[in-house]
Amino acid sequence: MNNIFSIPFKYTEVIFIFCLAFMFRYLFSIFSGIDNFDGPDNYRYLVQSDAILKGNFNLEEKLFITAPLFPYLLAFFKWAFASNYIIALEAFQIFLSSISVIFLMLTSNLIFNNKRVALLTGLVFSMHPITLYYAHQFSQESIFESLFIISIYFFSLFLSTRRYIDLIIFSIIYSLALLTKSIILLIFPFLILAMLFKFRLSAKTILQVCSSVLIIFVLTLPYGVYNKIVNNSYVIASSGQGGHFLTGHNDDFYTYVTNPPAKDSAEYQRLANLEYKIFDELDEKVKDRDHKYQQDTYLNAGIKWSLENPSKALELTWINFRNFVTPGFNFFHHPFHLWLLTFLISLPIFIMAYLEIVRMLLAKPYDHLVIVSIFFGMLSVALIFYAQNRYRAVTIEPYYLIYFSSFLVFLYDRFKKKVL
Repeated sequence: MNNIFSIPFKYTEVIFIFCLAFMFRYLFSIFSGIDNFDGPDNYRYLVQSDAILKGNFNLEEKLFITAPLFPYLLAFFKWAFASNYIIALEAFQIFLSSISVIFLMLTSNLIFNNKRVALLTGLVFSMHPITLYYAHQFSQESIFESLFIISIYFFSLFLSTRRYIDLIIFSIIYSLALLTKSIILLIFPFLILAMLFKFRLSAKTILQVCSSVLIIFVLTLPYGVYNKIVNNSYVIASSGQGGHFLTGHNDDFYTYVTNPPAKDSAEYQRLANLEYKIFDELDEKVKDRDHKYQQDTYLNAGIKWSLENPSKALELTWINFRNFVTPGFNFFHHPFHLWLLTFLISLPIFIMAYLEIVRMLLAKPYDHLVIVSIFFGMLSVALIFYAQNRYRAVTIEPYYLIYFSSFLVFLYDRFKKKVL
């Protein structure tokens, strides 16, 4: 592992895993019946990419400013491939997602130094249905997940080698992932803590931390400055802290997650579309005001609701925690067959992953700081704002597959030992 491009597997093994991942993703895109534009945010990206091509670079929406990388990438594919952009972008996403399978496999090998665990991770992630669902859809999720996985590989490599080159590559790719989806912003402080736990507080550690922070700051600076000038709001990747906080802290949201109306009712559709009464009430106040004022207004309204409804706010915190650690889609908001399918697929993965994470933390805590960082970073997102399983699926769930694979190998070895 002295060379960052060395691969501790036979090339035939790597090629096989890549081809398997590519084949499953491509076949899923053809036969699943799920369109490239099926996601909830896909239409917004289509509109924004068209606007970019016409010279309008402002990605401000009602409740947030969109992270720039995907809308700009979509605009580039439209410009470069014209009417063939759908074929080209789908192929690019599937290719990048297949590459990420290799990097997750390499990360698994770094964590456990066990080739069987790593290869099993690659096999499982190649066919993991949750990832297959997003791989060909034109939204942030697929590209974000791939960039995040690749960045975490280099962070794991840095924890193993402590070389600056690994930290620099991590910081660059992490910045790209951040510019695709800003939910990992809260993971970064925990990764910094992981560095401090691993290497202890020293001048060298502080310098390395500052180097990583500086790289991320420089790479996100242009978008931040642009939005400061245009929208009076410095944005690292995307904004919306106020809008997202209020979305998860109001009476309509409380009803939606605790006692939702019938799914075929107009009231349920209103709640599902985030057409909350609180936003209507604030419309006149935020009308024609800059983005910073709007976000501050939304944030203050969410805080006010939480202070006036402490028992409801506490219940929402528990529900967000429960939804974050519970596998599968949300039972209240998806068809029963989809909930059951995702629950049955994810349940053994989650249970075995949790067991293995605890087992490993008790045995070798300093070797498993990455999973702790990702877990607490994403848990923070769920508790501060609200639990969105889509976010969990493209951040921490691939790493559950690593620990699931390790636990399977552990069980197999124990069983084999008893039999023999």
